[in-house]
Amino acid sequence: MTQTSYNNLSTTTENDNGKLLRGMVIGAVIGGALAMLDSTTRNKVTETTKNMKDSTMDMYSQVKNNPSEVKDDLQDRLKSASSVLKEAISDAQNLYEKVNTNIIQPVTMVTEESSEILSHAKDATTDLKDIGGKVKEAGEEVKGGSNG
Repeated sequence: MTQTSYNNLSTTTENDNGKLLRGMVIGAVIGGALAMLDSTTRNKVTETTKNMKDSTMDMYSQVKNNPSEVKDDLQDRLKSASSVLKEAISDAQNLYEKVNTNIIQPVTMVTEESSEILSHAKDATTDLKDIGGKVKEAGEEVKGGSNG
């Protein structure tokens, strides 16, 4: 009984997913068709398509005529990109070290010193309270001594 209701649930979910996907595709087609009603959009799509076709055909011709040259060029580009990436990583490491040395360590020191200062201030407050208590006690003795 439980298995049957599970099967019905999964079938319902699959149907809902199918309807959602179909609705998205239909919406995309309608949106694309409406966008093509605008002449500016049509011209941009046409121009972009022509440029993509031209660059693809150019690349195809280069690979067909000089495959080793294209391979070498691609390898050179990858080496160059790798070199630039290594430089960026090195720069990031240097920046980390600068930040650690010039900012984080001093902030840590200030934090530790501030904690130490706070601790001393608390001790001083306690000492002041003790002194205040003794002064009060001495004052009471003076008052009591003059009355008696």
